[in-house]
Amino acid sequence: MMDKTTYLQRKQQAEAERAVFKKETTCLTCRWIRENCLCHLMKPFDTETRFVILMHPMEAKKEKLGTGRIVHAIVQNSEIIVGIDFTEDRRVNALIHDPENFCMALYPGAKSLNISSDDVTPLRDSKKSGRRLVLFLLDGTWQCAKKMIKQSENIRGLPRLSFSPQRESVFTIKEQPADFCLSTLESIHYFLGEADRRGLESLPGQPQDNLMVVFKHMIDFMLACALDPNRSTYRLTKTGYSKKEDRTRRKQSMRSIVLLD
Repeated sequence: MMDKTTYLQRKQQAEAERAVFKKETTCLTCRWIRENCLCHLMKPFDTETRFVILMHPMEAKKEKLGTGRIVHAIVQNSEIIVGIDFTEDRRVNALIHDPENFCMALYPGAKSLNISSDDVTPLRDSKKSGRRLVLFLLDGTWQCAKKMIKQSENIRGLPRLSFSPQRESVFTIKEQPADFCLSTLESIHYFLGEADRRGLESLPGQPQDNLMVVFKHMIDFMLACALDPNRSTYRLTKTGYSKKEDRTRRKQSMRSIVLLD
């Protein structure tokens, strides 16, 4: 049992530690602590396409610095909706049932329209008629995304859009299940480039490249933190970041990654 003297000593010590502790404030835009805020790098721009980022709760809670939030801070015509099963989600259903919207899911599948190589006449015709393209994206791990699209009947029922990436993900601090898998940010960046090339977007000066500028800065910063034992965010190699060439990739099949049509 603790005596009164010991109790008071520990209480005094705890109060002294709290007095010197510097509370870190968070930027409400990029969600980074203000000391390392990314906002000075961000150059927001607008798009004709509406991007709806369906974020898994785990992504929203644990990945506060995730690529979905960076996209939302830069791409003005975007929004984030957190959840797993969106079948009864009022906002999602309002977008889907709005006759002025042409809704699709940016998700691979056997019957998806490949914006890189397929005939995009349906998209052009929809644009000419005044309907806005609304793209739903699942933001989470591939396993979480698979669960989300399985449970969300309204999203699963949407026509799908995909593309053929010409490079692997630059998100080297995270292991991707396959070479064609990209992060949410990279997917939107690549889609906008293809949409501009195919006449579905007008992006003079390629403002979407700013997404990659901020993304690469974030990756470099995380790697620097992992290698610096003096930083509060430093993590041991076993649980932190490692070189891509030093990893052993776990074998995954297309079936485990993509919910086929």
